[in-house]
Amino acid sequence: MPARNISILAVDHNPLLREGLSLLIQLQPDMELVGLVASGKEAVLSFTEHRPDVTLMDLDLPAGAGITAIQEILKIAPATCVLGLFTYEGDASRAHALRAGARSCLTKDRLNEDLASLVRDCARRTAS
Repeated sequence: MPARNISILAVDHNPLLREGLSLLIQLQPDMELVGLVASGKEAVLSFTEHRPDVTLMDLDLPAGAGITAIQEILKIAPATCVLGLFTYEGDASRAHALRAGARSCLTKDRLNEDLASLVRDCARRTAS
C-alpha cells in the first residue's frame, strides 16, 4: 500500500507567491495541496475543513493575522505542524511565530531550496 501524500495548506496574501507555492508543492510526488488561501481567517476555516498535515503560514499578513491564525489553528489541533514564512532575516515576526507555536520558519527567498525538506521533516515529526 503506497504511503499517503503529505497534505498542505498554504496561506499568503500575495497572489504571485500563492501561485509559486502551489507550483512548488505540485512538483513534489509525495505532497498534495489541499488549500490555498490569502488571509488568516480563511486559513483557520480551511484548516478546520481539511485538517492538513502541514500549514505554511505567511507571517506578513496585515495586523498580525498570521500569528493569530497560528494560535487558532494550534488550539484546534495542538500537534499539527505550522511553518512560518517570513520576508527577511531579522524579521521580528519569526520570533513571534515560534512563540505562538510554529514548528519552524523559512524566509520566502529560500522556498525553492528548502520548502520540500522542511515540509517532509515537519510531517514526519508530527506523525511520530
